[in-house]
Amino acid sequence: MNDLLRLGKPDVRRAAGVLASAFHDYPLLRYSFTDETQRGETALCYCQTVLYYGIRYGEAYATSPHMEGIAAWITSDHFPMTFWRNLRSVPLSVLISLGRAGASGMAHPGRYIDAMHKRYAPFKHWFLLQVGVVPEMQRKGHAGKLLRPMLVRMDAEGLPCYTETMDEKNVGLYEHMGFSVMEEMAIPDTELVTWGLLRDGHQTVIAPRQTC
Repeated sequence: MNDLLRLGKPDVRRAAGVLASAFHDYPLLRYSFTDETQRGETALCYCQTVLYYGIRYGEAYATSPHMEGIAAWITSDHFPMTFWRNLRSVPLSVLISLGRAGASGMAHPGRYIDAMHKRYAPFKHWFLLQVGVVPEMQRKGHAGKLLRPMLVRMDAEGLPCYTETMDEKNVGLYEHMGFSVMEEMAIPDTELVTWGLLRDGHQTVIAPRQTC
């Protein structure tokens, strides 16, 4: 797809390192894994899980062989990321490492995040699972390079795209790419806030924005 590099299983560990560096201070990981050293190791396992899942059930790309940035997408047929789907797509060693690191702490916010996704995208769509650029290469157009070709393809297919973020500074980027904020939600019993965003596929009626 254009000059993007499509990723396969042999690329996962290196690509996960890129995403882990980009997401080291992501609010969900800070909430779930308070120890900074542990968080780095856990972020790597988490990003490997996302990539293996994306490669099995969708598509994953890097900006180039240098892997300045990575993006993973799935179709709505494979949402949510259930235990059994993870078991079929992710090496058991990675899942065990993630579990030992305390990934169960992500379950509480995950329930609210998934419920919001189901509210605003109950129809066939693409889901942007994760996109990240290594910190030293951010603000150089790599995120746009990753997103645009897939979004053009979705427009041609007439399919919408859903994504979410817990980092407010990402909202502007997504809006620039044609996404609309559907809801800004404070997750109960946490200090986390998540934004659900939907990009019209030319046939989807966009619901009004809500704030909770």
